[in-house]
Amino acid sequence: MILKGSQRAGGDDLASHLMNIYDNDSMELAEVRGTLAGDLHGALAEFEAHAAGTRCKEPLYSLSINPSEPMTREQYLAAVARIEDRLGLTGQPRAVVFHVKEGREHCHVVWSRIDTKNMRAVQLSHDHQKLRVAAQELARDFGHKLPDGLARNRGAQRFAADPTIRAGEQAQAERSGLKAQERRAAITAAFRQSDGAQAFINALWASGYHLAQGDERGFVVVDGAGQVHSLSRQIDGARAKDIKAKLAPLTPEDLPGVKETRKRVAAECEEEALDPEAAPHLKRSPEQLKARQDKRRAGLTAERQALELKQRQERMALHAAQKREAEQPFARAASAVLALIGKVPVLRSVLAPLYKNPKLNMAERHRLENEALDRRYERERKNLERRAEALDRVEARENRSLARDQRLVQEHGLTAREKATLERYRELAENKADITAREENEAKQPMRKRTQDTGRRRPRGFGLRRD
Repeated sequence: MILKGSQRAGGDDLASHLMNIYDNDSMELAEVRGTLAGDLHGALAEFEAHAAGTRCKEPLYSLSINPSEPMTREQYLAAVARIEDRLGLTGQPRAVVFHVKEGREHCHVVWSRIDTKNMRAVQLSHDHQKLRVAAQELARDFGHKLPDGLARNRGAQRFAADPTIRAGEQAQAERSGLKAQERRAAITAAFRQSDGAQAFINALWASGYHLAQGDERGFVVVDGAGQVHSLSRQIDGARAKDIKAKLAPLTPEDLPGVKETRKRVAAECEEEALDPEAAPHLKRSPEQLKARQDKRRAGLTAERQALELKQRQERMALHAAQKREAEQPFARAASAVLALIGKVPVLRSVLAPLYKNPKLNMAERHRLENEALDRRYERERKNLERRAEALDRVEARENRSLARDQRLVQEHGLTAREKATLERYRELAENKADITAREENEAKQPMRKRTQDTGRRRPRGFGLRRD
């Protein structure tokens, strides 16, 4: 079980992300607690509105729960209750959303950090360590397997950087996205399992690294991002003479330079990008996305129609009740007296409290009832309009995701066609050169037995993978 949490702002963007049905197979808003709004955009907007009376800049706490095995809803809610107790968010307003993505269900929880009673934000100190402990406890209780990093407790050592990792190597790791420890472990394993230079080169290639000739450092390793590393510093427990002995008779001069190796790395990355299995694809076709959006929009439309029908029925019921009350003899007499008072300025000014008292003046009471009903209907209509606008933003986000994937698919197809065209031109040029050379050879030596070009590729030599 993996728990990832963070304090943040931007409730509208977060709600649009959580409601995205293009990137997710399904989305379910399971719970909204502590808010007047029943939708996700409205709930998170209320969370941020509470923070307006404080100095808190990040009023939301967003958590994702990714279990290693399927869980029931009762287990999810039990996990949420334990996590919010550890974080000190018990009783805080929250929203719970379930996603299914590529067949895997996971959960998102968003809490409000604002304690409205004291009008201050809940302090969340060491929340990552608390989530780590909670993940270990939940995995033990539910019988789930934890990743190695979560299963091991290193205490204060987890904050200590590897003293053998230099600042330059760490900067390279940040640029390439490859961790220095993982890179060194892979190169060390390739070195130890190899019995010679070519075996070491092949093992490096299988791990995504290439041996090359450095400018001044002799042997260097080029990673998949084109970053250059000294070979002697990448092999744990091996001295320079040990490396030289295992790679003998190979010398740095036998290897391609860094520039040539980087070109080869770029070509291999291009080949991998054109691999049909790794080709980008649409998570959903435009027709499927439009159908899901229409279905979701139809729910809001049906809710609007039901609201309009309810409002008409309530308006008619109130009108009928007011008409029945006005037809009663006492009400008619009281209305006549109050109407008379209203026509006489002296009486109206003296008896104004009686004239405006809704308990005595039926017309005043009916006016107030109608105004209260109008205000409630206006709030309900604005709430639906707000939800419709939020749905527009969600659909715009989903359409952008679809357009992004369409662009990637189109670019991949265009690149594949360009590469195929270049390959065809290269084959035509080679065939033309072979035919020209053969004709010239036949013209010079017409009586010699002609042999067909075998088309063998030139040997690659050290530093390149053998076929």
